[in-house]
Amino acid sequence: MRNWMIFTDLDNTLLDHHTYSFELALPALDKIRQLAIPLIINSSKTYAEIKDLRRQLLNNWAFSVENGAAVFLPQSNLSGYDNTMEQIILGVPRDTILKVLHHLRTQKNFCFKGFADYSVAELIQETGLSQAQAEQAKQRLASEPIKWLDSQENFLLFEQALKTQGLQLVQGGRFLHIMGHNDKGQAMAWIVNKFNSQQDLHTIALGDSQNDYNMLELADYSAVIRKLDGSHLQLNKSANQVIYTQHSAPLGWQEAIDKLFAQLNIGEGNE
Repeated sequence: MRNWMIFTDLDNTLLDHHTYSFELALPALDKIRQLAIPLIINSSKTYAEIKDLRRQLLNNWAFSVENGAAVFLPQSNLSGYDNTMEQIILGVPRDTILKVLHHLRTQKNFCFKGFADYSVAELIQETGLSQAQAEQAKQRLASEPIKWLDSQENFLLFEQALKTQGLQLVQGGRFLHIMGHNDKGQAMAWIVNKFNSQQDLHTIALGDSQNDYNMLELADYSAVIRKLDGSHLQLNKSANQVIYTQHSAPLGWQEAIDKLFAQLNIGEGNE
């Protein structure tokens, strides 16, 4: 009997780009819950955002935030809705990141706007989030999303300057994310290593953007959700290990789970 663990991105993977709805993926979510398969959220979103969202999803598993910057474990370790959760920081604290960005802005005159610069009202206008969601999105631990407002030439200089400070820049669904050398793949590996007491654990990952790449490559089986423009992130995996969906989120998430479960005979009594 194989044991499975599923890791998923949220924005533009499980959640609709415009409405943030996951309604069209409810049948797949229900099936995963019925089979008691751990569904691990691995997102660029913050702890505050995911804490509320996992309740809406009826998801009580451990999760990772801010592109692998931190992992949160319920007191019962892998699952639970505990208000006090164990926090493991895997990245660079946000205060350090903001100091570097302030230095680059003042010394190099780079033009960008980060979440620390946005008012709640401005972030609502930029993203379509509710006020509560925008407030939660600004509560960050170890990353800073930015919108680049400068030239491509300066962007390359900016990226190089970040590298010299031990930081990296990763393209997300809506923003560029400044963070330490953490990623979703590392967070996924950390969680698998902590809870894989058996050698027959197999992993599935679902994502759509460059910041999902390492997670998708690391998983045994992956699903790349179609972007709104019809394109797909391309993986270096064999055809039997990856599915490229025909639909965007959230219907693409449902499509991916249906196809993967059929291919892998999950839920058919011989998984």
